[in-house]
Amino acid sequence: MGLTATELSVMRSSIALLMPDTCNVVSITNAPDGEGGVTQTRGPTGTSIACRLDVKQGNTTGEQVTGGAIQPYISYMLSLPYDSTVAPSDLIEHGGVDYMVKTINRNQSWKAVVRVELERV
Repeated sequence: MGLTATELSVMRSSIALLMPDTCNVVSITNAPDGEGGVTQTRGPTGTSIACRLDVKQGNTTGEQVTGGAIQPYISYMLSLPYDSTVAPSDLIEHGGVDYMVKTINRNQSWKAVVRVELERV
């Protein structure tokens, strides 16, 4: 049995109350610089979006091997309003820190919130 439109609307309103922060969604465009490299241009695709950022550690030690060395690893889960648009190539700016998009939830039964797994850049 599914939710009615009213029940889903109430759910979305309740979730919105749990988003105490704001963030920006930023697209990155790469253009050739004429010398064999690229120049990155950042452009906001969404600004001051209500959000909630939570720490999500992917393993029990909070460390991973990168380049042959043990590195601390912390993953983050960002919650955004249900109608937010985020692409895998976007960056998220939150509290003066940039985060890279790792995964975005898609195709859930009830679209009440957008959840984006992030990694600090």
